[in-house]
Amino acid sequence: MEIILIRHGKPTGAINPKLSATGFENWVRNYNLSKIEEDSFPPKELGGSLSSHFIVGSNLFRSIDSACLCVNKEPDLKLKELREMDIPSHKLPFEFKAYTWLIINRILWLLGFSGKVESFKAAKIRAKCSAEKLQELATQHGKVAVFGHGLMNKYMAKELSKLGWSSTSKGKQYWSVIKLKI
Repeated sequence: MEIILIRHGKPTGAINPKLSATGFENWVRNYNLSKIEEDSFPPKELGGSLSSHFIVGSNLFRSIDSACLCVNKEPDLKLKELREMDIPSHKLPFEFKAYTWLIINRILWLLGFSGKVESFKAAKIRAKCSAEKLQELATQHGKVAVFGHGLMNKYMAKELSKLGWSSTSKGKQYWSVIKLKI
């Protein structure tokens, strides 16, 4: 059995302007509504290698769009549970670049300050449940390819490793791949 976790391509919302805390909240909202940039293409060898895989994606546009670009179709199954781990926003009286806000808010989130979004603990539980669901799908279909998101893929891979899957990872950027086999 095989599960391939693929991070989506570069979203149109992946920009880095200077923002207030409120501006960052809007940035996150826009990022979550983003499709994939026109010039963000999957590695050529990736698409052809997935022809026999059951295709799964999150319900976010960047995941669905990535599947369409890579395998020329929408996912066979879209799961809300595979969406990226939430990015909190804290009302701090500063202006930073969007990616600086992202780092600050992720650190606060990891420390337990989740604000109005899913906590880190709850996100890890969701990753565990999602990994178990992917294992069930692999049992049914043999080979599963998941178009997902950076942190969520990382934590699902950790959970699958705990279930006995061995993994190899290639990159951490857009279109990065984690291959798992059992």
